[in-house]
Amino acid sequence: MDSIARRTSAPRLLLVEGNDTLRRGLQLLLTGQGYQVQAFSRAARALADPLALTASHLVIDYILPETDGVETLGLLQLYGWSGRAVLITASYSQNLRRAAFRAGFAAILPKPFPDANLIEALHGVPVVK
Repeated sequence: MDSIARRTSAPRLLLVEGNDTLRRGLQLLLTGQGYQVQAFSRAARALADPLALTASHLVIDYILPETDGVETLGLLQLYGWSGRAVLITASYSQNLRRAAFRAGFAAILPKPFPDANLIEALHGVPVVK
């Protein structure tokens, strides 16, 4: 019964990552950190999920099939989402960094990144980059 209560009170996190292996690894990491993780390979699937807007956190890849993480955050915000968002990317640049922060991301993490950096970014701890 405690585990059920703990799971329902855990923060809900929306994870959107096109790479199956990385998505599964992040899902395990974040679940282990106490998040209820909803994981998707495509932004359209995440946006179609009625529970997506109940998430308090978002971890999303920049490059996705059909769209990108910055555009997806904009759509979530248009639908009323206002949680903490972290962008992860293998295509890091200063221009992307500026665009991500303008869009409302709390952090941007270049891949590969240490697990601790993602956890710190989700908790609001400044990640040096």
